[in-house]
Amino acid sequence: MTVRPTVRWLSWIAMMNCITTAVAAEFHVQPDGSAQGNGSASAPWDLATALNAKETVQPGDTVWIHAGTYRGGFVSRLSGRADAPVIIRGVRGERVTIDTQPRDDKDNGLFLIAGPDSVYRDFEVTCSHPARETRIPGSWPEDIRRGNIDVRADRVSVLNLIVHDCASGFGFWSEAEGGEVSGCLIFNNGWRGPDRGHGHAVYAQNARGTKRIRDNVIFHQFAYGVHVYGSEKASLKGFEIDGNIVFENGCLTRPGDHAPGIMVGGGCPAERIVVRDNIVTGGGIRLGYPWGTTNDDLLCTGNYSEGLVVRDFRRGVIEKNTIVAHSNAAQLEGADRLRLSGLKWNDNEYFITDGRWGQCSVTEGAKSRGLSFDEWRTITSFDSRSTLTKGRPATQRIIIRPNAHEPGRAHIAVLNPAGLSEVEVDLSRVLQTGTKYRIVSVKDFFGPALVTGTWDSRPVRIPLRPVTPPQPVGMSGVEFPVTEPHFAAFVVMSGS
Repeated sequence: MTVRPTVRWLSWIAMMNCITTAVAAEFHVQPDGSAQGNGSASAPWDLATALNAKETVQPGDTVWIHAGTYRGGFVSRLSGRADAPVIIRGVRGERVTIDTQPRDDKDNGLFLIAGPDSVYRDFEVTCSHPARETRIPGSWPEDIRRGNIDVRADRVSVLNLIVHDCASGFGFWSEAEGGEVSGCLIFNNGWRGPDRGHGHAVYAQNARGTKRIRDNVIFHQFAYGVHVYGSEKASLKGFEIDGNIVFENGCLTRPGDHAPGIMVGGGCPAERIVVRDNIVTGGGIRLGYPWGTTNDDLLCTGNYSEGLVVRDFRRGVIEKNTIVAHSNAAQLEGADRLRLSGLKWNDNEYFITDGRWGQCSVTEGAKSRGLSFDEWRTITSFDSRSTLTKGRPATQRIIIRPNAHEPGRAHIAVLNPAGLSEVEVDLSRVLQTGTKYRIVSVKDFFGPALVTGTWDSRPVRIPLRPVTPPQPVGMSGVEFPVTEPHFAAFVVMSGS
């Protein structure tokens, strides 16, 4: 006989599920907390204890980190469920700082995330150690120990963090399925070596699911912005790089240096790659590593970039991009020969400010040649509906990216070719009428607000005067590239 549950029994189950959800617990961390506490507001934990309290902190629970500085490397083993992640969060309005300077010789300074289905948000990660230069070449010098955020667990979301002056910003590795880095400000990471500048904002690999790197502001690293790279033993499968504002990476190595803002490719095939709606200045986009292998598939659309290189993709759509370059706005490379048949490349806007080396270029093997735009069209059969203009874009562009995880917050990029001293910005996609707000430069997030007020549905005037960023930790006299008034980026946040 089949026993069917009654309506009353089903209602009781539903009620119990609601009660279970409603009683998700909250725990507290303070700089003077201890392992002897119970995580309550009156008996808070220290951070190391909280991040390892996986028997106490359950799926759906929240760990609140209160204002102060927490020094050293940490390992978080807190785990949630896909439908009920555990949340580790800085208290809103308080400055919560994790200083990854190692406590001792055994401490590597990493903020290691080892628990799946978890969310980390709303705090600062930095390193106060002054060493920023070494005589030891390579990626692992013994005298540079600055730490970073290392994500090695499935379905981890890292949201709205301020990450600066570490060895690199994020290691986003293939041990972890999928995950997201979103809404973060990532700057001043890395060090100088005798060989080159080291330290990227995001260094990523992936084997399962899709990793999302979206709506971050990435600038002033010693090396690359987004670096999706690996040897032939790595995996580069499944990335969405979407809506990031990326500028002047590589500038801390030597004055005038530029590194790619976004680079995807390596010794293993890149596949399921989406690069969409990013703003990249002071360095361009490279898809396909210069000495890499043949890649599978690509979507590159809606980007504004200072240069675009595509190398050895079997299939790809490259469309609706705006590419600005001194010479060679569009570059197609092949290790042996050009791969053309699998690419759909059209509806792009190109701007050439000089062109003495060509307006576009192709590379086959070790031979490169600059081409006029007409020659590019003839040789590749690409860009029949695209345009090329001599000179820089003349149209002002204001790009607003509302934060996906915090109402009332957004990133703004302003491309201002006329050099106006201020612009009017419509914040109706971000704020509700009557909401207090403040706007800060991304270059000085903890500095004074440039604009404050209460949103009254009218455009807000934002000044575009030069902003001097704080000096990198351990360095002095650094002259950063001045991008204002022609380019500027901001964070708008609700509240006072």
